[in-house]
Amino acid sequence: MEIGCGNGHFMVEYCRMNPGSLFIGVEIKKKRCLKAKGKIERQKLTNARVIHGTAEAVLELLPDASVDSFHLYFPDPWPKARHRRRRFLRRDNIAILQRKLKIGGFIFFITDYFDYYLHTKVLLLLQAGLELSGQTPSQSVFRSVFARRYAEKGKEVRALAAKKTGEPSG
Repeated sequence: MEIGCGNGHFMVEYCRMNPGSLFIGVEIKKKRCLKAKGKIERQKLTNARVIHGTAEAVLELLPDASVDSFHLYFPDPWPKARHRRRRFLRRDNIAILQRKLKIGGFIFFITDYFDYYLHTKVLLLLQAGLELSGQTPSQSVFRSVFARRYAEKGKEVRALAAKKTGEPSG
């Protein structure tokens, strides 16, 4: 599942490379959903779905231990201190992601904001049942619109991966 699938670039690439996996993209902006759906249709992919809505609402509907991996690439960093509470990766949402993951499942995260990277790293370290992993996201994410834009500007992007260990959540 990709939270904030945008125009669907990563999702389409992932589905083409992993035809046996069902991939769900969640996006709050309707125009982006329509673009992602168009890409899926043009590629004739049968293993991709896009849901227009909030990630929190979609996560509520998922059974516990049902997701292999969550992908969060370049989410809105809400860089102003007074807005940080709006970030998706907050303690309560990380606990929900951990609960929805299968044992051995991953949370993949990439950002160009160092503060968001540190914030997320600390929260992942504090979440019982998750451990940081050296696993890297698919290289296709680095060909996305955002990744190319940041590379052209010379911005450094940072990635994190956390694995569900099977320990009970806190």
